[in-house]
Amino acid sequence: MSIDNNVLRAGELTGIIGRSEMDRLSTLLGEKKWSKYRKKYDEAAKNLLSQKSFPIQLDIELNASCNLKCPMCPISAESPKGKGKKTWFDFEFYKEIIDYGVTHGLQALKLNYINEPFIRNDLYEFIRYAKNAGVLDIYLSTNGLLLNEKNIEQIIQAGLTRIQISIDATTPKTYNQVRPGGNLAEVHEKIQLLIKIRKSMNSELPLIRVNFVKCDINEHELDDFIEKWHGKVEMIGIQEFVPPPITSAEAITSNKTASRKIGFKCSFPFKQLVINCEKEVLPCCTFWGEYLPLKTITKAEELSEIWESKELEKLRDIHRRESYFENSICRKCVEGE
Repeated sequence: MSIDNNVLRAGELTGIIGRSEMDRLSTLLGEKKWSKYRKKYDEAAKNLLSQKSFPIQLDIELNASCNLKCPMCPISAESPKGKGKKTWFDFEFYKEIIDYGVTHGLQALKLNYINEPFIRNDLYEFIRYAKNAGVLDIYLSTNGLLLNEKNIEQIIQAGLTRIQISIDATTPKTYNQVRPGGNLAEVHEKIQLLIKIRKSMNSELPLIRVNFVKCDINEHELDDFIEKWHGKVEMIGIQEFVPPPITSAEAITSNKTASRKIGFKCSFPFKQLVINCEKEVLPCCTFWGEYLPLKTITKAEELSEIWESKELEKLRDIHRRESYFENSICRKCVEGE
C-alpha cells in the first residue's frame, strides 16, 4: 500500500495513515469545538501560532515506569532511573493543573510521556476528571500488553478519545528484538479485545491507532505492517526513529536520522508542554525533552509563566528560522547523536 502525500507533515516526526478518521470526532465531540481546536493545533504544527498564555496540549507522565525493556527507550521495568511508585503523579496536583489549564485554553491531554500508563490501575480516574473538566481530546500511548476487559471498559466509560498502541513489527522475530519481554500474538489479541468491547458498549471511542517506529531492525516490515492493519483500526502511525540519550550494545539505530534535515521546524514548542512525574516541565515529548528542562513546578499557574518565558521563546525562534541545529539537544534529537 502506498503512503499518501498527507501522511508526513512539516514539523512532525510522525506520519498518520487514516488521519481523516479524526474528522469523526467532530460529530462525536461537537463540530464547533472540534473544528476550533484542530484549527489551532494545525496552525501550531505549522509553527504559526503559540497561544498567548497556555499551550493547547499538555502531556503528563503519571508514572516513570514500563513493563518492557525496549532498547529504543531509556526507561524500562518498574524502577527506571531510580524512580519507583513513590514518584507517581499526585492526583490532587493533577486536578489543579487540569482545572487551571481548562480555564486558560487547554484542549488536549496526553496521559503519558515515555512510560506505560496502564501500570496505574487508577488511570481511568485521570481520564474521567479531565473529561468532566472540559478537556476535549484525551489520549495516550501504550504497548498494549496490560489491556484487559476491566481497564478497557473503564477507559471507554471515562471518555478516552484515542489510544495509540506501539507494535513496530509484523513478525515475532522482529518484535522480540524491538520490544523484548513482550509477545506479539498477545498484543494482537489485546487489540481485538479492545475492538470487541468497544463495539459491545456501542462506542466509537477511543479511536485506535497502531504505531510503527522505523529503525534498521524493522523497516523492511513497514509495508507488511501497513497492509496488515489497514481497515482493521482507524489509524496507522509511522514514526521517525529518535535515538535515545543512552548507548549500549543493544542500542537500536537508524541511518536515516543521522543527517541534517533541511527546512525542518519542530512543532512541539508551539503547541504543548510535558510534565514528568517529578513535576519538571519540558518543551518536548521525545526522549531528549528531559535534557531541556524549563522548571520544576509546585503550582499550576507556573505553566503560564513557562509558556511565555524567554527561554521557551528562544527555542521557538530557532525552529521558526529552520535552525534547530543551533540547539545541541534539538540537533541530537533530529539528526541522531
